[in-house]
Amino acid sequence: MPAAKTTKPIAVPVRDLKDTAQFCRTVRESDGPIVVTRNGYDEFFVLPPDLFHEFVMMRRRQELYNEVDVAEARLASGQGVSARDALAQIRRHRGV
Repeated sequence: MPAAKTTKPIAVPVRDLKDTAQFCRTVRESDGPIVVTRNGYDEFFVLPPDLFHEFVMMRRRQELYNEVDVAEARLASGQGVSARDALAQIRRHRGV
């Protein structure tokens, strides 16, 4: 298998997955994605845990930014309500 600790994606032929211990070591030591190939074409990608969690957080952050954009657009178009009114609506709805 290729040497790890590189910022370039590492290409690993699918046949190298037979040595799972070595493949796991390659993934753990990698700084970036591992591209598993079959017949010279990308078959799938594997990410080290830290990089995977970073991507998950980036996605969640982007989803939050999208929600903020929607809320700001609603406020700008006059569709928003004050926090006090929103709380009153929630209390009425919940019977509190």
